[in-house]
Amino acid sequence: MTLDVVNLDTCDREQIHLIGAVQPHGALIAVDADSLVIDYASKNTDQFLGYAPEAILGRPLARVIGDDNVAQLRGLPLEPSTPDLLKPWFIGFPGPDGARIAAECLAHRTGGHIILEFLRPDENPASVWEDEYLRRGFISELVKPGALVELAEASARIIREVTGFDRVMIYRFAEDKHGEVIAESTVRPDSFLGLHYPASDIPDPARRHFLLNVMRSIPDINGTRVPIISQRGTVADADAPDPLDLTFSKLRAVAPVHVEYLNNMGVAASLSISLITNNQLWGLVACHHYEPRMISSSRLRFAELVGGTTSALLQSIENTNQLQKSIAAEKTAFRIEQQARTGAALSDLIADRAQHLMDLIDAHGLLLVQGDEVVSFGTVPDTPLDVSPLLGHLTDGVATSSQLSSLIPMSDRNMQRAAGAALLDLYDNGRDYLVFLRSEFDQTIRWAGKPDKIETTTEDGITRLSPRGSFALWREERRGQSRPFDLRDQDALRILRRALFALNSLEHERAALEAQKAAEAEEIRLRHALLDASRASSLGELASAIAHELNQPLSAISNFVSACRQEFRNAGAAIPEKAAHLMDSAVTETTRAGDLIRRVRDFISTGDLNPDEIDLNDAIKQGIDLALVSSDLPRLEVNLLLDPRLPRVLADPVQIGQVVLNLARNSITAMEDAPRQKLTVEVIRTGDTVDVQVRDTGHGIPAEQQAHLFEPFHASTTRGMGIGLSLCRSIVEAHGGRIWSEPTTGGAVFVFQLPIRGVHGDQL
Repeated sequence: MTLDVVNLDTCDREQIHLIGAVQPHGALIAVDADSLVIDYASKNTDQFLGYAPEAILGRPLARVIGDDNVAQLRGLPLEPSTPDLLKPWFIGFPGPDGARIAAECLAHRTGGHIILEFLRPDENPASVWEDEYLRRGFISELVKPGALVELAEASARIIREVTGFDRVMIYRFAEDKHGEVIAESTVRPDSFLGLHYPASDIPDPARRHFLLNVMRSIPDINGTRVPIISQRGTVADADAPDPLDLTFSKLRAVAPVHVEYLNNMGVAASLSISLITNNQLWGLVACHHYEPRMISSSRLRFAELVGGTTSALLQSIENTNQLQKSIAAEKTAFRIEQQARTGAALSDLIADRAQHLMDLIDAHGLLLVQGDEVVSFGTVPDTPLDVSPLLGHLTDGVATSSQLSSLIPMSDRNMQRAAGAALLDLYDNGRDYLVFLRSEFDQTIRWAGKPDKIETTTEDGITRLSPRGSFALWREERRGQSRPFDLRDQDALRILRRALFALNSLEHERAALEAQKAAEAEEIRLRHALLDASRASSLGELASAIAHELNQPLSAISNFVSACRQEFRNAGAAIPEKAAHLMDSAVTETTRAGDLIRRVRDFISTGDLNPDEIDLNDAIKQGIDLALVSSDLPRLEVNLLLDPRLPRVLADPVQIGQVVLNLARNSITAMEDAPRQKLTVEVIRTGDTVDVQVRDTGHGIPAEQQAHLFEPFHASTTRGMGIGLSLCRSIVEAHGGRIWSEPTTGGAVFVFQLPIRGVHGDQL
């Protein structure tokens, strides 16, 4: 590769670690790590070691620096640290003329070679100024500030005093890799403070080297590059069959594009100190001088110490800020989870803490999307906003964008209210999510020159991309974007998402379970309804048959009684008054029995009622009287607690009497073997309804029968077909009421309730 030609893609692909040259203020040799034979040497070794490269290539290292130094070299820590720091080794050895040579050597191992870089040592290794500065407590000056910018300002000031550079800047990288000068110390009238530099100013290969090496010193930007020669006599660059890796070389030559860049800025010497936090390149300390400047080794190490201290403090500040926000997010998530234990819906939880959530993420609006339902909080667009395209950019369930208009079409009005968004995926179906909205952040960026490289064509027709030639202030007005969601925001979003996703998933599981239970209950209800319909049909046919069979003997009884009366008259015999009364009663009761049978048949078959305004007390008495006719309990005690003030009720008196008759007969049957035989019927009015309670002192209702009491063909007594209570339920429900059994000890309690307004809702 010809280093003097910078093609369009050179910057981001240039193998600067294989540049094959060093800066002229030092010399380099590389020896085989096992044999310590010299395989590479820079062309200026005679200036620092007394030997030309041709004289030492292929020779043992001991011939140059002596056996004692070689023995000491084997005990040195040669593996580069991460990132690599300055580790000077001060040595002395006789030159070819016998005169002693003193050198500062920087040694490290790379692959199968040990690289040794030789510099001229400081005249006074322990400078007085260094002790004085330490006494002044530079560390306390750095530790004192609690804010990031204050720390950066203190660091820039100290490093400028240490190095003597004209300008020292603290340069912070944004997420898009562009940089901003956040602190500056300078003796020059102009200032770069607050200026932005495009990401392209520092290509990725250079960023890699800044991450691996804390210090990068260029004493003379335009110093003559010194090639490194291999034993074959070729330059050990990227085009050579055996290039030398200079990744950790402190003397590595400057890439032509960087020389051109600094010349365009008017800078003659530079020093860069990497600021590394959490193993990431946070920024740089950029030192500029406007004429060549050589910094002593002790001052470089001191500047490195200040830079390392600054990095550690920056990491502490950033980690503290990160921790504070994460703790706030964890507390919010914990409170939401606690509140969820009360059974509150997720939408209610979000509504209750919407403002707190927006404050935590520095958002202005909030959208909760659950399927087709959308609930909004805070400042949101006037028209519905479809942010679902963000789902295609999820990482760990979170997607953010500071320029939402790049993903979805947006009006200017919507863009003002929702320029940026952060989406939290809340369920696997992709239809539930929480969206934080940030409003538009109008920003004027002050660039140090227009952030574009210059494409030019040389005389030989080669198109090349040159660094920016102008660094004059250039303003860019940015619209349609929000403040970016930084790493602290994203960590907080992930914490919230974890809790909300779990709660929403649990809510879905509960809803699915309830839906399943409802479906099963509906299936059971329909099955029972079908069964009831079938039973009702059978019961109707049975009732019609029974009514037909009973009506004939009842009619015969009535006819026989009437015939008896006529026979007495035909014989001229006087009918005793009591006998005549009994005959009349017999005819009346057979007629009433026939009417009762007919109404029961009609109700069972068609559900017909014959409502009338009745005295409920009379209907109850008639039902009890009929029940007592067939009773043979000698110790039976009947207690009727009726309400004479009860208004008339719209009801079918025969049907209501039938309900009382069935309940009373069941109670009498249950008390046959009871030591105490008491039947109590009580009427209680409650508002617009009236309750009729039938209580007994019988054997009670077995637990296994409780669930089936009112189903047809489930007998509650030891005798009968099991249709009595089912018929009671049908009659009561046809009147708009309800019937149930109440738990009690020592007997049974049945209650049926009727509306006083009647079956049609009329006020009585």
